[in-house]
Amino acid sequence: MRLVLSIIALWALVGASHAQSATVSHDDCLLPREMQEAVASKGIVAPASAVITARRQVPNADVVRASLCRSNDALVYVIMALQKNGRIVQVTIDGPSGRVKSVH
Repeated sequence: MRLVLSIIALWALVGASHAQSATVSHDDCLLPREMQEAVASKGIVAPASAVITARRQVPNADVVRASLCRSNDALVYVIMALQKNGRIVQVTIDGPSGRVKSVH
């Protein structure tokens, strides 16, 4: 049963990543070292803070991915959360302010 749920979750995640490609491409996401540098030097909120904000937007969901990406010359966190019903929700958080930009 867990295997089936895992496959469904991964399938939903792939679908969600295609849906998000119109706004932020995973090719535009920073590597872990670049993320650390951005947080240290550019006034970007810490990843843990962005994840906490996303969890408030999508209660009782598990965060499965958190990336810092470039979007229109700005840095945003793209956080994917898996709800208990299997739905993937994307929360986009402004990197400098830590404020929620969108929830899909």
